[in-house]
Parts: sequence; C-alpha cells; structure tokens
Amino acid sequence: MGLVLESRAGCSMAVASLESYSSLVREVDDECAFVRASGDFLFSGSRSGEVACWNISSGAEIWRRTFDGPCSDSDCNEEFLFFCESDSIHAIRISSGEVIWSAKLEGSSDFVRISNGFVWVTTSVYNFEIQDYSEGAVWQIDFGGDVRNRFETAGRAWSLSSQESQVVMGLSRPKCGYAIVTEEDGIGYLELEEQHPVTIGNEGGSCPVVLGHSNGMVTEIIGHEVVGAATHGESSVRAIDYSDGWVVGLDSGFVSSSEFFGSWSVNLHGVIDVVRFGPSLCDEKGVWASSWEKESKIFLIDSSDGSVEMEISHHSRIRCSFSIGNVICFGDSSGCVYVIEENVLRRRFSLPAEKMSEEDRNSEMRKKIRGLRGG
Repeated sequence: MGLVLESRAGCSMAVASLESYSSLVREVDDECAFVRASGDFLFSGSRSGEVACWNISSGAEIWRRTFDGPCSDSDCNEEFLFFCESDSIHAIRISSGEVIWSAKLEGSSDFVRISNGFVWVTTSVYNFEIQDYSEGAVWQIDFGGDVRNRFETAGRAWSLSSQESQVVMGLSRPKCGYAIVTEEDGIGYLELEEQHPVTIGNEGGSCPVVLGHSNGMVTEIIGHEVVGAATHGESSVRAIDYSDGWVVGLDSGFVSSSEFFGSWSVNLHGVIDVVRFGPSLCDEKGVWASSWEKESKIFLIDSSDGSVEMEISHHSRIRCSFSIGNVICFGDSSGCVYVIEENVLRRRFSLPAEKMSEEDRNSEMRKKIRGLRGG
C-alpha cells in the first residue's frame, strides 16, 4: 500500500471555512450535479434541472436556464456546453445561453464526453424488480444534434473517458472490464485479469484512461492496452484524477497516489467524495480531497509526499469538483458553487490567524446577504 501518513491538519493547523478561501461563490437551485470551468466561464447544473453560467473574473451571471432535471454530467468546447439531464442531452451556446438543440434518448443519460468531433453519451435503465441496471447504451451524436449511432452495452457504463479517436467505458457486472467504442468498429469488450466492477474513471483526453474498482484496484489504459494496475486497500474507489500520475479517494477515507508520486496514502477519516489536482501553496500541483463524516472537510495535500498542508471545513457535502489551470471549483449539496484561485489561496493562507477569522466573519456576512437577495 506504500507509505501511510496520518492527517496532521486537525491538530496542528487552524481550520478556516471554504468560503473564506473562495474568490467567487454562486448558487443554483438545489444540489449541484456538475460544476465545470472553461476559459473565464463557470458552469453548474443542479439536481432540480437548473443550469447557470457566470464570468469568473467579474462574477457576473451570463445566463440561467431551467430544465426538468436532474442534471448529471457535462463537457464543453469553446462554443458549446453539452450536459446530460434526465433522459436528454442538450447543447447550449456558451456566450448567450441559447439552447441550440436537445436530443431525447432512451433511459437516463449518465455521462457525456466530446471525442473526435462528436458528442458521446451513455444511458442506462434501472430495473426495480431486480434492483439493478438491466440495460445500457452509448450514443454518438454530431454537433448538430443528429444521432449517428447507438450501441447497446452489456450493463451500465460507470465511467466514460475520451481517448484520441475513441471513447472508453468502465463496466461493472456482468463484464467487470472495459469497452472501447469507435464509429468504425462499434463496441469492443476487453477483459481484465482481475474481474472487479469498475466504480469510476477519469475524463481521459490527453491523459491515459484510469479506472477505479470496487476492491480498491486501479487500472491504467493507453490505447487498447493495460499499462499498469495496483491495489490500494480493500475499499471501493470513489474518486479519481490524473496529472502525470493518478490519485484516488477510497470509501475507507484513504487518498492514495500512484508510483509516480511515491505511492503514498493518507487517512482523512471519512468517506472520500472528490479528489482533484489543482492550485497549491508552492510550485507543484496540489491534491485536493473532500471527506464526509457529519460535515465536509477539504484537504490540500502535497502531491510529492502525501502530507496535508491545509484543512478547510464546510457545512454541506461536496458533490462535485473541477479544476483548470490555477483554478479549482467545488459544488455542494446546498447548491453553492465555490471558486478557489491560486493567487487568492496563497495570499489568504499567509494571513495571520486573526485576519483569517475576520475573513470568516466577512464570508458569513456575504452568505447572509446572498440569502436575503435570493442567491
């Protein structure tokens, strides 16, 4: 399992609030289902179906739209935001909020990725009689909203990752492996040596596809080949991210890294909801992790050795996160979206304790004002 480190944050560092480190806080109606940033735009979609866009620099709201809900996942390019909602996939023009097209699919839309000039969406059907997912499919849709292909899958896809000219799906039972999908060849199933259900995967893109499994195993895939596999404990992988190497968050409360970062593990005590590479207090990227045990605790971890550099408290459960460049975003169960920028993080971290206490008081005041204004 590698080096195991106990979190030092609770006993040796002052714990500030998430809002006091955030340069921007905004809200959507109901629990956040996704949060995403692109350029200077910030997006979030909620379980109730509300989707909003803000300008990160100014904080101004660009647009807000309401759908039936629930939203589940998103991806974007420079022109459009694509997101899953109920049994549909929607394309919104980022600059104006105009709904360019919507496509109704069969079953619940789960994941969406842009790959090789197309939008790929996975759907699933839950059978209440057997208490499991009985059907699944992956859809290939062009940027005009026309469905090009629909491929049935063996069960539900638990992850969808883009990789060059293909997409990769992580599978649970009955396959417990992964599938590669291309326009030319359709679906090809590939088995793993150890048959453990996939629970989560990264987004892929220019990175290898990394899959987490129910037994704590991590599988790294490039092309059609498994290039690495490791097991970190007996607990299910709940969160995953990749930047040169991977980090995973486990149901047991551990956050663990790949060999690239030294194979460290740190116990954060609680269920790990998100892990994400993002801004740090030094030159290297940091690892952000959120654990839940009666309340949320967000930790900034040194990626080189697994030591906890900072702990942040939060009253609501963190449901989603996204990072790009020197910015990381969090969405919580109360519908709030928080943006932490590296320069603001470093400046506020260096403040004396009494100044941070003042920041906490100011953040509470801003929260009350937002409540009076209705968000």
